[in-house]
Amino acid sequence: MPRPPVMRRRPPARSPRRREAASPSLFDAIPGPPPEDAELLEDLMALVALGLLEERPSPDGAVYALTELGKATPPSP
Repeated sequence: MPRPPVMRRRPPARSPRRREAASPSLFDAIPGPPPEDAELLEDLMALVALGLLEERPSPDGAVYALTELGKATPPSP
């Protein structure tokens, strides 16, 4: 005697997930207007994260220097 076909249940419909907003800027948590050089510091941090610059301490504050990868990367036009 043949077996009846197996009926598979469909999973319940999912509600659409909300996308998370982009991560906040480095200076979004600081109350008041951002410092004048906030964008410069964010750019420097991005270059450090990419490995093109390295941050070195100095008595006058942080100093940024090109890494070997930064020296090997040609400048953009």
